[in-house]
Amino acid sequence: MNRVSVGTWVKLTGFEPEEEEVFRIVPSGQANALENEIPVDSPLACALEGAEAGDRVKFRPPAGEVELTILEVGRL
Repeated sequence: MNRVSVGTWVKLTGFEPEEEEVFRIVPSGQANALENEIPVDSPLACALEGAEAGDRVKFRPPAGEVELTILEVGRL
């Protein structure tokens, strides 16, 4: 099974009702927000680290805590 780590993409839901988002976890210094690439040491990547499809994780962005559901994880 794929777990979220550097070099994976993750599809999740939880930021907006019924909307899915895909993020790519990349090495520090290689992130590109326009491409939904986030650095491995970012707060979101740290919250997702080690999760796999079906897991729920809590994340605290500036607007308050959200529960994210991991839908899929794959290798880049």
